[in-house]
Amino acid sequence: MKKKTLILMMIGLLFLVIGAGFASIKPSDVNDFPVPLNAKVEEIHSAQSISYSFSGINRLYLQQIKLKGWKEVDQMGGLKTFERNGNKVDIITFQGGFQIIGDSEE
Repeated sequence: MKKKTLILMMIGLLFLVIGAGFASIKPSDVNDFPVPLNAKVEEIHSAQSISYSFSGINRLYLQQIKLKGWKEVDQMGGLKTFERNGNKVDIITFQGGFQIIGDSEE
């Protein structure tokens, strides 16, 4: 009985972590690309380019991007390119933040 209870608790914890992960992102104004809830807009360069301050891009955030349907199609240093439904977004990481740039600069 204890083993079954432990397994159920582990499954519940897993769902809690997954749910918290989805709740910790929001769509941005750049092609609805997901950004962390606690990322703060630092500068709006254009309708398709926004810089955010954030403590660092981690595996959980990258996983959330993929779960939202974005596929990583290229990487070069601190630049990652993601694509979904024909839209491309570049994410450039730098110390203390990141910038997202859509594929149609205005």
